[in-house]
Amino acid sequence: MALASIWFGYYIIRYHDEHEFPTSWTIVSLAGGLLLWEMMKSFRFKTSIPESFKQVTIQDFPLLFELINEVTNTLKLALISKVYTCPDATAAIFIQPQLRNLLFEPRRNLVIGLGFLTQMDDDEIRAMLYHEFGHYVQDEMKSSFSVYTVGQFSKSFTSIKEINSEQGTWQTQMRLQLLMFTYFAIWICNKINKSYRKLAKEMEYDADDVAIKHIRKNELQRALLHAATIRYNYDVVQWGMRQLERQNIAVDNPYMAISFVSVYSRPPQRLLSAEVIKRIERLGELRLDNGTEHKSSIRLSIPKLLLDKVNSGQLCSAEQFAHWLKGGFTIYTEQRLAETSVAIEIHLDRKEHKLPYFDGSYKILIDGKSVGTGNFIKGYTLKRRISPSKHKLTAYAPSGIISSPFEFEVEQDKRVTFCILLS
Repeated sequence: MALASIWFGYYIIRYHDEHEFPTSWTIVSLAGGLLLWEMMKSFRFKTSIPESFKQVTIQDFPLLFELINEVTNTLKLALISKVYTCPDATAAIFIQPQLRNLLFEPRRNLVIGLGFLTQMDDDEIRAMLYHEFGHYVQDEMKSSFSVYTVGQFSKSFTSIKEINSEQGTWQTQMRLQLLMFTYFAIWICNKINKSYRKLAKEMEYDADDVAIKHIRKNELQRALLHAATIRYNYDVVQWGMRQLERQNIAVDNPYMAISFVSVYSRPPQRLLSAEVIKRIERLGELRLDNGTEHKSSIRLSIPKLLLDKVNSGQLCSAEQFAHWLKGGFTIYTEQRLAETSVAIEIHLDRKEHKLPYFDGSYKILIDGKSVGTGNFIKGYTLKRRISPSKHKLTAYAPSGIISSPFEFEVEQDKRVTFCILLS
């Protein structure tokens, strides 16, 4: 398409005496050149490492690397390329996808959040690592690199951004050229994501099966349940810290605060991930080792440089913070439960809207976040759960904004149903 556009511009200039095409149409060839340039940039694209990731070495964290080497040697896997820590409660083995990964196996990196490292014992961290590395002994993983890479490449073309309402001839021609390729990329990307979601779900179960070949079932169950609890308590602490920030008060050690908060904080089952519960139940009856002491050598050996203390503002000790937060814990839980208590439905009737020349499909955004997709011809019914408060709904297409932002308010324990008009 890009080459055809460039040839068309050349044809108009070369044979301008033999046809009646306006010479101004040569701008199409410039748009084709831009499309070619954009494609070349996408082939070179490489995801960046988040700024919150801090790389650690074996000299910084020898006990953690010892455990990582134990797991990789047992599973007969190549050594990990780099190990990172981050402030969150998360753990994953990731790659920086490039199109070259379609031909060559990428380097794997490991990230473990301080939320886990500061709260889990050695057995739980080992179970978590066996699960994560368990993905890489599966046959499906050989193809998932390609799926992931192509998906990321397609998504680099499908980012939807608001554009100015006033556009010149150059901007219009350029956007039309990019839209033609964008729609193809969207179609490919949607197909990939649909297949990858099914693959990823099964791979989680398969990784659990790999893990229980080397550790006990109850260790993996305990790690899964504790990880879900830590994530919840991490959010509780972050919520409490945001309340104190308004008074210019900071907590000296947020991870110590999570330990104190965990004494009284337990997430209700309805706030736990249904997929995590299913994975725990799939492994059999949950049996916890009550009264059994577990080693926590990794937790105790965390380098001081990773636990940077806050030096600005008035400081509050972790113990004082946890005691203060206990009074507001009920408020936080009620807010979280409220977020899942209101149902919202958005109906877009079939063939009720004028079909634009280029925008056949669109994305529906609530408060700036995509919650689903629609189609001008088929219509769409979107069902989601939302928190009781004021929200803003907008529809976007690859060419830009296609509806005026619509503000609406959701009340507690009331179902919300409405239609939006796209123009």
